[in-house]
Amino acid sequence: FFFFFPSLSPTDTPLPNTMKLVIASLLFGGAAAFSPSIAGVNTRTTTQLDARRPIISGNWKLNPQTKDEALQLGKEIAAAITEDSPEADVALFVPYVFIESTMGVVDGKLSVGAEGVCPEIKGAYTGAISTSMLKSIGVQWALAGHSERRVIFGETDDYINSQCRKLIEQGMSVMLCIGESLAEFEQDLAGSVCAVQLKKGL
Repeated sequence: FFFFFPSLSPTDTPLPNTMKLVIASLLFGGAAAFSPSIAGVNTRTTTQLDARRPIISGNWKLNPQTKDEALQLGKEIAAAITEDSPEADVALFVPYVFIESTMGVVDGKLSVGAEGVCPEIKGAYTGAISTSMLKSIGVQWALAGHSERRVIFGETDDYINSQCRKLIEQGMSVMLCIGESLAEFEQDLAGSVCAVQLKKGL
């Protein structure tokens, strides 16, 4: 699951009231996909979610392996977005070294963001990338809380929360990722795990 949080100023609406649920199924079923039903009867009422524009996003992980491959992939994805495509915003989250190059070949058809960010602005944090570095090359988006960052790199809910807060403080937007492991899914813990990650991530 992914949740989108736009940048906020101190006078804006509190964060939880501004989030956009980012699920690709919105393209086809609209907000009805998340509506409660009783005995098969849809009891949905019109909400703000109905009027929100869906967002489709993906991240490249540790791919591709060269700049040329990244440029080709970026071009192909951008070319696939046509006037006949479903009405939605599209975002790609790519490895740091390919961000500027990819931005240059997508013809403004989609947003290009970072796969992560350090919650610190500057200092002795070898290998880290700050919000100010990203903003300086035109990046407005970053991921936080991806399952691989949680499991492989040990990023905690507190750390992920600090990433989200720093991005928003700096006028950027964050895609907060939440989700259960296979073991948690098999134990029917998906709902509770996602609820905790969402609450702590905010």
